[in-house]
Amino acid sequence: MITTMDLEKIAQDLRLDILRMFYLSGTGHMAPALSCVDIFTTLYFGDVISWDERFSEERDRIILSKGHACAALYAVLARAGYFPRDELLTFYQKNTRLGGHPCVALHGIETATGALGHGICFATGTALAAKIDEKSYRTYVVMGDGESQEGSVWEAAAFAANQGLSNMTVVVDCNGLQASTYIDDISPIEPLKNKWQSFGWAVLECSGHNFSELLHAFGRAKEMDRPTVILARTIKGKGVSFAENNPAWHSRAPKGAEWDKICGEYHIEKEELTHL
Repeated sequence: MITTMDLEKIAQDLRLDILRMFYLSGTGHMAPALSCVDIFTTLYFGDVISWDERFSEERDRIILSKGHACAALYAVLARAGYFPRDELLTFYQKNTRLGGHPCVALHGIETATGALGHGICFATGTALAAKIDEKSYRTYVVMGDGESQEGSVWEAAAFAANQGLSNMTVVVDCNGLQASTYIDDISPIEPLKNKWQSFGWAVLECSGHNFSELLHAFGRAKEMDRPTVILARTIKGKGVSFAENNPAWHSRAPKGAEWDKICGEYHIEKEELTHL
């Protein structure tokens, strides 16, 4: 049985793979990817999804609604065997399958996501289909808290609750930031717990970087008689000290001496970022 220490090691390895992707590409959304790594690590490697069915029609569906954070999902999918890990080194480069937003051309991607607020709508459809077809698979969505400003999120939330989609779990990556600044500077969204409850959802809260809390939340979500949202409190840019909780790092990659600092924090040589 996998332990939280195992998950911590996997997440650290995934962060290194993500850093390699940005070192070689020189572009993309690094900080949003780093904030949700632990969520994806728990989903794929914490015995949450139906692992043995992950390549079949009976697989659990996992949708990344905040598509710009796709580097995290790519790293996880490669480690889970969906495509060769070496392909991570082609991220955001010419003729790659690993673009700046996920595309269904890549095995393991359920739907293309870019414009925010769409992933939860697609997920509501897959969860409803499972209910109609009497299938046992579950649907999981990872979305951003800034994404909650999109009206389509709440349309989907209302519909899912009305349809009793207890096979659907949404994880909100609550890092408190959006594209250019803090959420509260643009359009405050709290209290999220009260809002989701008012739409008929079960609401769980946890740290998005604590594997014990994440595992407990995902386990409880499976027991609910209604759709469940997990409000996972995270740190944007987690794992790179100068990018943590810093709005300037939404859509950029480190450069020059910044990589020297990252290598120091991870106790690696810069050359190790060029290969797996």
